[in-house]
Amino acid sequence: MSEAPDGFRLIDASMAEGFEGLVGPLWQRDDTDEMHAVWGFRAETKHCNPYGMLHGGMATTLADTMMGSLVFHAIGGAPCATISLTTEFMSSAKDGQWIEGRAEMVKKGRAVCFLRSEIFADDKRIMTAHGNWAIIGA
Repeated sequence: MSEAPDGFRLIDASMAEGFEGLVGPLWQRDDTDEMHAVWGFRAETKHCNPYGMLHGGMATTLADTMMGSLVFHAIGGAPCATISLTTEFMSSAKDGQWIEGRAEMVKKGRAVCFLRSEIFADDKRIMTAHGNWAIIGA
């Protein structure tokens, strides 16, 4: 299992049975408020493209999963779904680097939540993302 910096804990193993189990392990910090989330993972060969660089799909997966979880918890565990997600890549990352996502809920509406996040490789910003999540049944 890959190591995480101090302050991170391995995300509940029950998530590992789904898609996250294929791309993890994923870690999160518990010292954030209900409008923020910080998740991360140690880049491994399975997260990289044939050139040894972090695959953009993995960085996007981190953003989508982290922001979706933030919405899920902020709305009391009601079902929700990504309805739009936009990413912009600024730089690259490679095998062995700590990849960290920092998310913020910009607005929690009655039927839609609006979020943004940044993804870092060690301390270098490599991607930004913003998206909207529908609250199912709202």
